[in-house]
Amino acid sequence: MTFADIVAALSKEMGTEIETEGDVCAIQAGAADGDSVTVVLHGLDECGAVLFAADLGEPPPDGRDRLLRALLEANDLFRNTAGATLSLDPDRGRVRLQRAFPADTLAQGGVGIAFAAFADTAAAWQKLVADFRAAPPEAPAGRAPDGDLPPDPGIFA
Repeated sequence: MTFADIVAALSKEMGTEIETEGDVCAIQAGAADGDSVTVVLHGLDECGAVLFAADLGEPPPDGRDRLLRALLEANDLFRNTAGATLSLDPDRGRVRLQRAFPADTLAQGGVGIAFAAFADTAAAWQKLVADFRAAPPEAPAGRAPDGDLPPDPGIFA
């Protein structure tokens, strides 16, 4: 199944037309908590996969080390990332969440579930990055004040 086929299936499940530019499309998704996040899908037809990616924001100037530690800890065994990977974009200096899904898995009717789970995870991390930006420098290491890491929904573990 091609990237175009997968986007068409997701369009049908979402009940909206999704426009692509070549092998890329961006979808604004509402998250379970009412926030929204932009999820970018990249077709990797040459290796039979689709990459889901989301920009989560800029790390705080104060507390950057605390945030990066939280990202690394969350990446350990995909803890709190639902199978995705958190990174720092070396070109833009922004936090990113990404996960490559085999196209065959998505083609078996899982594209809507995968998209919703990824969007919810991305929105939770986007909020956490924003909380770190607003946190006082003395906040405990690895956590934002009154915040917690998003739970792993376990559906892709």
